[in-house]
Amino acid sequence: GVYLFKGSDDNVLYIGKALHLKQRVRQYFSGSDERTMVPHLVEQTVDIEIIITDTEKEALLLEHTLIHQHLPRYNVRLRDDASHLLLRIDPSSSWPRYRLVRHTKADGARYFGPYTSAAKARHTYAFLQRTLPLRTCSDAVLKQRSRPCLLHQMGRCAAPCVGAISTEEYQKLVTRSLQLLSGKSGEVVKSLKERMKQHAEKLEFEQAGRLRDVIAGLQATLERQKVIDPKRQDRDVWGWFRDGARGAVGVIPFRNGHMERPCAQVMKTMVTPCAELLGSMMIQHYGQGAPVPSEILLPFPPEPLQELQEILSEHRGSSVRLHVPARGKKQQLVALALENTRQHYLSKTTAEERHQKALSNLASLLHLEAPPHRMECFDNSNLGGQHPVAAMSVFLDGRPSRKHYRRYRIKTVTGSDDYASMREVLSRRLKRGLEEDLLPDLVVVDGGPGQLKVATSVLQDLGMHEMPVCSLSKGRAARRKGHTGVTDQIWLPEAEEPVEVEPHSPGLRLLMHIRDESHSHAIRYHRKVRRKNTLVSALEGIEGIGPSRRKALLRTLGSTEAVASSNLKALAAVPGIGPDLARRIMDVFNPPSAL
Repeated sequence: GVYLFKGSDDNVLYIGKALHLKQRVRQYFSGSDERTMVPHLVEQTVDIEIIITDTEKEALLLEHTLIHQHLPRYNVRLRDDASHLLLRIDPSSSWPRYRLVRHTKADGARYFGPYTSAAKARHTYAFLQRTLPLRTCSDAVLKQRSRPCLLHQMGRCAAPCVGAISTEEYQKLVTRSLQLLSGKSGEVVKSLKERMKQHAEKLEFEQAGRLRDVIAGLQATLERQKVIDPKRQDRDVWGWFRDGARGAVGVIPFRNGHMERPCAQVMKTMVTPCAELLGSMMIQHYGQGAPVPSEILLPFPPEPLQELQEILSEHRGSSVRLHVPARGKKQQLVALALENTRQHYLSKTTAEERHQKALSNLASLLHLEAPPHRMECFDNSNLGGQHPVAAMSVFLDGRPSRKHYRRYRIKTVTGSDDYASMREVLSRRLKRGLEEDLLPDLVVVDGGPGQLKVATSVLQDLGMHEMPVCSLSKGRAARRKGHTGVTDQIWLPEAEEPVEVEPHSPGLRLLMHIRDESHSHAIRYHRKVRRKNTLVSALEGIEGIGPSRRKALLRTLGSTEAVASSNLKALAAVPGIGPDLARRIMDVFNPPSAL
């Protein structure tokens, strides 16, 4: 994307691009950027704005557009005023040719690019001239020439000036050139392969070899480019982000086919329905003098759609199209606007604000008197009833506290019984919490009403009737019944239905975060236990390795994993093992290749 360093009066001091924005911006403040202007730039910077793009090329072009628009103090001496190169072909001319230009015109010609560097543009131009040799001379020179030039002898010009190629054959070269530049290289390669095969059948190996080299070059070096619309249509792309009752609305303007700097606004209260609020924001935006383009792309239909379209058409003086794309390039533009709006919201609201808001929202959803300080979530993991384990994740004030995470081996349950496993783990944790006087403010279990009933029963058995508890399920049962759009569901004790919550609720996202933490923690522990038990079983099955030697191996090398990964010398050095047993152990954990 692109980053903008801004001064105290909101003026843009410097504009740059980067593949990884966070890493690049950090370099300015870490001292790793040794340019002389950087200390002065950092000293004057009070804010940094970022704009997300899909590709490096789009970032480069946006940087170019914004530099020309704002003329930042620390950019103007480093950048010239030239535009990016494009490749032009005019199919309507009598003998079309390749030309490198810097500006497009509505003249019926085809423009390809813009290229990210002049070197790439000229490389592509030279490659096309070698592969599909159109004429290189101007119209005036073409009319006066009576014999072919040196480029024709080098195979880089078809020499239409002296009739060395027919109009039909020359047009085929033009068509293939347009196909290549439009990204349809497969059709051209297929045609060239057919011609190569024909030459080979006629034993014309020199011509066949030249076409082989051309095909290889096409597949390896031709840069695929986008076609620039000569009409250079204007459009606005609207983005949307909602975080409970807050959020942001943004718009990315595209003028003359180029993306310009997005604008976005954080909204502290978004109690109005999304469609109605988007319609109001659009009327406000364009009513304040913003130019109305012929096309506006939207993430969802605003309300009232028909009236809004009529109002904007009156402002513009011609028809305006409001469109919600479902696929293709336009849908990608909407996704880009959504991401930029989200990033703008996150940059304008502190992490502390978001944490407090999520905790307050969670307290409201679960009917708690106050936001929970300590939340604990529990999840089980097993594979076909084998190696059952459980894990607990802990959040303090809405943030993970990984040093308090715990792992449990299931001791009293045989087979795959998630309810019994949950009962054991909760009982062990809460009994110890009573002894240590360290109990959670909220217990969360991964699962549906069944797991919640187990948790409620454990709390009642321990006399903790007032402790808040809830469960979080994936909502698969509701989706199986045909309820589309169902996200994760929150269940409360003695409730027949899940809590009604919007998908963008920050409280729901907080619960999903702690659930995902416990789930991944349990899975990692289960894999570790399973691997260790597998290795122990393998060690017990080795002839000559009894309890004493197993203890010696583990005491010397530290773990079963270390035994499995040790070399022959380290194993033989263990007391009581020796070279023969060491070789036997090596063969078990690292069987010799069949080759």
